[in-house]
Amino acid sequence: MIRQSLVGSLIAIAAAAGVTTAGISRGPAPRAGAAAEYTWSRVTDAAAFDGAYNFPVFVVHNEMWAFHPRGHWYSRDGKTWTRSELPSSGLNSGYQKYVSFRDAVYALGTMTGNYLDLHLTSRIARTRDFKRWEVLAEESNLPARVFYGVLVYQGKMWLFGGFDGREYYNDVWNSTDGVRWTRIADHSAWSPRDVDMAAAFQGRMWIIGGGVIDGQREVNPNSKREVWASTDGIHWIKSPDRAGSAWGGSPVVFDDQLWLIAANRNSTFAPAMLSTADGVMWREESAPWPPRGAPAVWVFGDKLFMAGGKYSVMENGAPRFIYRNDVWSLTRRAR
Repeated sequence: MIRQSLVGSLIAIAAAAGVTTAGISRGPAPRAGAAAEYTWSRVTDAAAFDGAYNFPVFVVHNEMWAFHPRGHWYSRDGKTWTRSELPSSGLNSGYQKYVSFRDAVYALGTMTGNYLDLHLTSRIARTRDFKRWEVLAEESNLPARVFYGVLVYQGKMWLFGGFDGREYYNDVWNSTDGVRWTRIADHSAWSPRDVDMAAAFQGRMWIIGGGVIDGQREVNPNSKREVWASTDGIHWIKSPDRAGSAWGGSPVVFDDQLWLIAANRNSTFAPAMLSTADGVMWREESAPWPPRGAPAVWVFGDKLFMAGGKYSVMENGAPRFIYRNDVWSLTRRAR
């Protein structure tokens, strides 16, 4: 199950075209001054790490660090990756979150089992040298959740919603150290949900989409299309629901826009992406890379990078999963 919560071929995104459906335009947004052109380039067909999805890549100490399910890898160019001696933290990145905060990476909890049989701890660990984990607390008041959203905003880590194995939540927590968490909102304006996509953008915190685990009853059938923003985690403003066939993706802020990379089209994996400059108008674009869901996305220098992801095809009436380990980069050129 994917939490939507993910050299050679190029694509050039040309000047903005007209609106094709409510809230969706084809092509990049008009920009002051020069028009923007974005180009995807394949960095490598196969990175040193295995194909995987739902893992983050952070930029720390001028290096890219992949917190992969089967080890930790670092790179300075996105093509050559070296395995680190940093051991496993016990966190399951398909369910829980790492956070990059103040030149360190925090592991929020550990887990065994799956969402049908959850065994969670509130252990908080941190690495600053990327060689070892420093356990800050074996027990903390980290909410016992999976599929929550996290981001860093105004010098704090923030946690939104999630699922505890029985119930979904719409509360909001924050922390300055990862150990002591304060719940600042018991119930938010958005409905209880897992939070697939959360980002800090334009001086606000954004929650995009979210819902329930596949097959479970939807409390709010529109939740996957919703876009909410807040400056304090208490008061939330809802933007118009996203329209169009594409939704979901891995969020990243690049070139003064919020991007969702590897969006689905009509609930099918597709080489698609969405971007917005204001959280209201979304531009949908195709991309040259193979379809996937839940890739890692990050910004390094003047490029947006994407790696990994998961795809499925039907063979003999059963799905076969394909796990990617390619790396791509997006650049912008002014003309």
